[in-house]
Amino acid sequence: MSALLAGLTLLIIGDSHVTFKDSLLSILPEAYTEAGAKVVTYGVCSSTAADWVVPNANNGCGAAQRIGAAPLAPPTMTPTAPPPITSLIAQWHPDVVMVVLGDTMAAYGQSEISKNWADEQVKTLTMTLGKTACIWIGPTWGEYSPRYGKTDKRAQEMADFLKDEVAPCTYIDGTKLMQPGSPKTIDGVHLTPASYKVWGNGILQQTMPVLEKLRKG
Repeated sequence: MSALLAGLTLLIIGDSHVTFKDSLLSILPEAYTEAGAKVVTYGVCSSTAADWVVPNANNGCGAAQRIGAAPLAPPTMTPTAPPPITSLIAQWHPDVVMVVLGDTMAAYGQSEISKNWADEQVKTLTMTLGKTACIWIGPTWGEYSPRYGKTDKRAQEMADFLKDEVAPCTYIDGTKLMQPGSPKTIDGVHLTPASYKVWGNGILQQTMPVLEKLRKG
């Protein structure tokens, strides 16, 4: 274990990309824990930003909690509301909150993003975070499938939208971490284990310096 992030408490919240085995849930907590941070991760499939402020039980596609690098347990597959971010902050006292959200607000398959709705979603969460430092991880590329209708054009549009919306969070643009067309997916949105590793390593490269600076600050 290194001491790069020793003394830092990191709370990670997000959608299905941090809910299942071989997703970012397998990659990020282990790397940050190895760097010395105390890490707590919560993932709720299909959750949007405001769901973490005013909890809304989703459709039961999966929810998970991981403390540090503990062995992964099977996700809860009943309708589950995200824990409210205020209670998570009160419980864990994080120095930094990392938000992994974007795909669930991109309206894939629809003619356009409802930017007023998405703005309300994002601002509801960032305002509730208050003075807690935060890092927001935006979506990466996918593959088109009729199930979700994700396209590179819409992923880019959502990534660009979040860039201008998530302040004061530090924004990490997921589309800058992989080349368009390079990720392989199992359903158009969720990546294969190998592609999650590439995306996860890109996130780590971008976030480690930010987290180290926050720890020192």
